[in-house]
Amino acid sequence: MLTYSGDTDACDGLIEAAAGSNVFLCEAAFHEGRDDAIEGVHLTGRRAGQVAAAASSDRLLLTHIPVWNDANRTIEEARTSYRGDLAVAVAGVSYEI
Repeated sequence: MLTYSGDTDACDGLIEAAAGSNVFLCEAAFHEGRDDAIEGVHLTGRRAGQVAAAASSDRLLLTHIPVWNDANRTIEEARTSYRGDLAVAVAGVSYEI
């Protein structure tokens, strides 16, 4: 099962939607510490990881990372709260579900 998160923030509905997903394709457009004052628009890597962990998702595939953000930092943030299979989605790559 695939769950896709568009522009959102962490909420119970997102955890419910991603519950038990094989792949959770989740946006992570913000960084911790820089974008904390903006709520309800985007997730950070850490918050995406928290949702994936709470939903028991098998794989977290981060997307919607702006070019001015460091994808490695987003991965590091996600890793603080999610221990499963974790990657950043890459344009032109196919993913098996």
